[in-house]
Amino acid sequence: MISIGIILGSTRPNRVGPQVARWVHDQASRRDDATFDLIDLADHPLPHLDEPVPPMFGPSVNQHTRDWTARIAPFDGFVIVTPEYNGGMPGVLKNAIDHACAE
Repeated sequence: MISIGIILGSTRPNRVGPQVARWVHDQASRRDDATFDLIDLADHPLPHLDEPVPPMFGPSVNQHTRDWTARIAPFDGFVIVTPEYNGGMPGVLKNAIDHACAE
């Protein structure tokens, strides 16, 4: 069975994302051909530009990055629940994506 991570892509105070992400999870969980798990970026604080080399060049030296990549590595795919900020994705989501490579 495939495993899908539902990533909540905002960490702003007073965000509505958790309610929306829970709704997406509840709807998706009605399926019987996949499993779904909610991943909140607020639970994975990742500093900006703190890696000495890009992730394509090997494992991170930082524990927070290793924790993040271990969290997302088991999934076969992702659904991203995120607001649009100024015509684009939130910086925290872009940063989280940039911390991953093989995952």
